[in-house]
Amino acid sequence: MKIITRYFCKEFFSFFFISLITFLVLYLVISFFGKVEKFHEANVPMNVAVSYFIYQIPFIVQQMIPLSVLISVMLMLGIMNKHNEILAMKDSGLSTFNLSYPLIAISILIGIGSFFLAESIVPITTSRANDIWSIHIEKKNPRGAYKLSHLWYRGKDSIYQIRVYDSRKNTVEGLSIFFFDEDFKLSKRISAKKATWNEGIWYLNDGFIQKIEPDGSRKSIRFDYHTMQLPETPQSFERTMKAPEEMSFWELRNYTRKIRQEGYDSTRCQVDLNIKLAFPFISLVLTLVGVPLALRKKKGGIPFSITIAIGMSFLYLLTFGLSRSLALSGALPPILGAWMANLLFLLFGIYLMLKEES
Repeated sequence: MKIITRYFCKEFFSFFFISLITFLVLYLVISFFGKVEKFHEANVPMNVAVSYFIYQIPFIVQQMIPLSVLISVMLMLGIMNKHNEILAMKDSGLSTFNLSYPLIAISILIGIGSFFLAESIVPITTSRANDIWSIHIEKKNPRGAYKLSHLWYRGKDSIYQIRVYDSRKNTVEGLSIFFFDEDFKLSKRISAKKATWNEGIWYLNDGFIQKIEPDGSRKSIRFDYHTMQLPETPQSFERTMKAPEEMSFWELRNYTRKIRQEGYDSTRCQVDLNIKLAFPFISLVLTLVGVPLALRKKKGGIPFSITIAIGMSFLYLLTFGLSRSLALSGALPPILGAWMANLLFLLFGIYLMLKEES
């Protein structure tokens, strides 16, 4: 590792960790004062409240990484530029691109780390934080009890029609199952007034089984009590999906594929899926923007650098929110809506780099 690279790494990570810890503390303080009243009203024990905020830390860290990267780049290069260190490096033959290489490499490594953080730790801790809020603040059943009515569910070679599904009791009222052959022709229908799921078996009450023969004739058999094994479980009918931050990339991809196969609109899921891939690249994009901005200014010091960094971050979030909204509305393809902000700021950063180099 070259001396200048080691120097850049030391200076960058000094500012990076200070920035990240500062934003983390500010976020937790603001979140605490915004929610302390609800914790008090719900009479939540202190250890539970503390656990809630601890479980939020990985998600907050992941969200604050890009801003911390940009501020670190702006502060490091801004101070070096003010002390004429950049001028000395350029006089020794280093170009703007040469100066940016170590920072680009660092931002790529941080982006990779951010992705693995979002894949491994964030889904678990965020889910637990949401569970604490749901159970202790909103006083919901730990099992997430709720009822779904007039539900249609597409299984493998079958379609379920459910009048009422109760997740607390694992019961279905008004169940009809339509089975289809390879040509998607109705081959059998099972209906029951009530069905209960227990240990992998469905217990059906008061219904009938109707078989459709190849010649079109139908044969019906009524039953008071019938058991059967089906690939679908009660969890299959719980179509309320977890928040994207509670799911890894692979979980969200599988869920998106599943609801698309079932015939439901998967636009939102496709947008969130592409955002999971686009988010780690934000650090790299903001680094490419921050380097030439920091090298162009010589006055203002630390406050001015932080102001520029926050302003650029706000502009990025504004662009990102607009493109995401357009993708959700169908005006843009999901992949373009998730990546548009990165592409625009990448081009802007390259333009500033070329202009600074010239």
